[in-house]
Amino acid sequence: PAARIEMEARAHAARLGLPVGRIGIRAERGNPRMAGFTKDEQYTLMSLWCIFRSPLMFGGNLPDNDAFTLSLLTNKRVLEVLNKSSNNRPLFNDENKAAWAADGSDKKTKFLAVFNKGKQAEKVEVELQQLGITGKFQLIDLWSGKTRTESSTSFAPTINSHGAGLYKIIQK
Repeated sequence: PAARIEMEARAHAARLGLPVGRIGIRAERGNPRMAGFTKDEQYTLMSLWCIFRSPLMFGGNLPDNDAFTLSLLTNKRVLEVLNKSSNNRPLFNDENKAAWAADGSDKKTKFLAVFNKGKQAEKVEVELQQLGITGKFQLIDLWSGKTRTESSTSFAPTINSHGAGLYKIIQK
């Protein structure tokens, strides 16, 4: 089903909370340690939480976190998806790839999250007409902040294994 990736993520979340950064001395299980996820997997978790509009409840030890973890939790562009998106919905979910979309606060803005569940980097192609985007648009990579203007009927970023991309698309 289209919501399989969401169910898998929510089941994982129910067991572990938001497992990024330093898991402190009061952790439910084990000794204090950094989360066992790769950076790509941590981008995936945060992208999933935001595109699902799930409450972000962080259980790690904030003072002991590294700059990367703090950048995940405080990225204002990414948190906009969590706080200001609506009509969040799956576009597709197959064996190795998935995509979710959401509407922004105005009719011209859309959010797109793409996921690579496979074991190697792959392009994850999305037909932009599914989002109501046609012609010229501005594309903002919400993780890197890089912006570019394009005119295309599809978007196909290369996503690392177990990684994600999170984008804001503004119709011009």
